[in-house]
Amino acid sequence: MAYDTRPREEILAAPHFDTLRAAPGMTQVGRRELRTLDRFFTFAAERGIAVPAVADFLAFVAGDRSTRRLDDLRTALDRLLPDGTPVRETVRAAIREKRPRSRSCDWRSREELRDDPLLAPYRDMPAFNYVPLEDLRVLARFLTFTQARGINVPTEADFLAFTADTRSSRRLRSLKSALDRLLPGNPAVHVVLAEAIEAKSPPRSGQGPGTPRAVATRRVDAAELPEAWRALLARMRLGALPMHTAVPAASVIDSMEETLREYVKVQRDAGADVAISIEGVRRFEASRAAHAAARKDPKYRDHGNRPATRHTAVMRLRQFGAALGLDPLLLVALREHEALLRRDIGTVVPLKFAKLDKLPGLKATWATATRLLAESVEAPRRQTRLRLLNEAVIVALWTLLPLRLRDGQLLWGRDVLFDGTRYRVDIVTAKEDEPLRGALHGVLTPFLDALVLRGLDPIWLEEMRDRAMAEGPPLFRSVDGRQLAACYPSTVWRTHFRTGAHISRSQVHTEMGQLGPEGVEAALALAAQRDPRTASHYQGKAVAAARRRKGQDMVDTLLEECLG
Repeated sequence: MAYDTRPREEILAAPHFDTLRAAPGMTQVGRRELRTLDRFFTFAAERGIAVPAVADFLAFVAGDRSTRRLDDLRTALDRLLPDGTPVRETVRAAIREKRPRSRSCDWRSREELRDDPLLAPYRDMPAFNYVPLEDLRVLARFLTFTQARGINVPTEADFLAFTADTRSSRRLRSLKSALDRLLPGNPAVHVVLAEAIEAKSPPRSGQGPGTPRAVATRRVDAAELPEAWRALLARMRLGALPMHTAVPAASVIDSMEETLREYVKVQRDAGADVAISIEGVRRFEASRAAHAAARKDPKYRDHGNRPATRHTAVMRLRQFGAALGLDPLLLVALREHEALLRRDIGTVVPLKFAKLDKLPGLKATWATATRLLAESVEAPRRQTRLRLLNEAVIVALWTLLPLRLRDGQLLWGRDVLFDGTRYRVDIVTAKEDEPLRGALHGVLTPFLDALVLRGLDPIWLEEMRDRAMAEGPPLFRSVDGRQLAACYPSTVWRTHFRTGAHISRSQVHTEMGQLGPEGVEAALALAAQRDPRTASHYQGKAVAAARRRKGQDMVDTLLEECLG
């Protein structure tokens, strides 16, 4: 069965969700449960099932060895349908029949559990009525277990002993689900119990092989480049260049190699010599133009042949030619052609600035971050709370510290530190290969504090912060502690602003550009950008020549309107 990668919006667009799409509990249904529910609706429609029976649920999971998908259906239906709906009991009966419970199975109702003396501390809590009945029964079973052993503060070993009779971590997860609702913010739940679940769970198989990248049709393989070219690229990557020669950044070398591979393919297809020449460059540009003109999808029109792309390609060829020691006259000609192409860049609106025009201003962007942070506190499910928290911090952090995606997989204690009063960053940027160091603005402190706590009560802030700095976990983690993908910041920005996180770099340039030349310098420093052409471009676009102090004071000025 192929893995379903569709976003929530696409899944919910299916007609069978018409009556449930606006249900109050839909926001609490996780994506995995939603996918399973979607598959079941499709399964039922194909078989003409209107009111599913136990046999129908069992047929849906006939090929499964576990009750995992039935559990997902139970969770989704519990959140979408009111108590007493028959189908909720039907799916439970199917779960029991799929994997019969042990003789110690607890069949007590919620009211019977409310009268259990061990549950007396929880019975009057508002959340007691919303804990799934199975999870409440597991909690009662755990309290019986701890009372019999005189356990007051359970350790990881105690949790594991509670499930010693089973190989699955399901019982611990059910216990965690109950305690998440009854004791939100308790470290025994989010730290100790989470560690027990991790120990009980089977080892992760790691990242699968994935889909192999399609074979490039417009480039030769890197091994097919001329030997002298490959040797020079290798020396560049090692930094083994003459003392007076600046070593290009790794990203520049990668771009250079991609351009050379495409250049060689064009020359070979034309039956010409593989050498950097005026005719070769003309042939190369003509090939790119022809390929762009042949595209049928308007979305990709001029893709690969926009003025900025043509300019970059010629610049890379010229840079590589200079490192090869080609004829100075040829290099002069390439430089002149490069200058002409640079002038053409100003004749079109760069793609990122077309997107920037549609991006909300700093005030609206910051309002999104604060809204997400507030929603993360109120969300009933831990998974939803952590997702909203990650999104809030990413929007806030990338607004004031616009990192490249390669620099965004941050670790506590290495990239983000705490000096006793403020959070600080110490990041070696990928492009410039030099550190970005300094204190973060104070408005980021509530966001980073919340990220340290990950849903725990604020009284645990100091302890959890010390632990994070000592152990060095990732800033952005899923509910099970795994680091989120490098592309996650762009996913977040695309969700809320319809463009990737890279646009935040342009936003900082634009907002600080309004503060004059010093603002541009501060923006360039924040974005780890040293290109003087970038500086002159944004200074030319700046609205006013107001003189302000640099650094944090400039951020204060920009945020006055947002936070005042």
